[in-house]
Amino acid sequence: MSTVQSLISDVSQKINALETAQALYSRQLSPDFSTFDYINTDELGLSRILAALLDPKGSHAQQESFLRLFVEHCLPVIYKDDNWQVFLNNLEKTEVFLEEVTGKSNTRRRMDIYLRCQVGDDSYGICIENKPYAVDQHNQLIDYYKELEGKGHINRHIIYLNENNDVPSEYSVDTKTLESWITSNQF
Repeated sequence: MSTVQSLISDVSQKINALETAQALYSRQLSPDFSTFDYINTDELGLSRILAALLDPKGSHAQQESFLRLFVEHCLPVIYKDDNWQVFLNNLEKTEVFLEEVTGKSNTRRRMDIYLRCQVGDDSYGICIENKPYAVDQHNQLIDYYKELEGKGHINRHIIYLNENNDVPSEYSVDTKTLESWITSNQF
């Protein structure tokens, strides 16, 4: 065997060994994860942090662990709801999107974080509206709800994150509609 072939063979074996080690230990070592990806703390930066952690396929290599903990601790209405159990049992199938444009509602808004999970005929959609500094826009949450509905999510939920208010302003969603969402575990 020539020197070049020997070198190629050695490199190939080492690459295979590295790929095997990464597959075995990535969950413990998270080789692709870097905290420096999250330095920016404006609204989009905060959304990126949350989306990255919630993504079962994220660079954190913890699979669905963060998403499960988020739902369990921050969304107990979903965690305890029988309609969401298929979702909870299939969190690894969840896709996470950042700044998802609302095409179904014809408003061209951007959902800060959108989680989608399809399990057979069961469709789950979660919109996370992150409002650390901005004010609500007119009918914003109404439009996001219509988007989740238009995407065919029978099981849908809107999360409103705001450091100053527990609920959005009436400018974004009227009180009667918001109360119906809360009653049906959709907010």
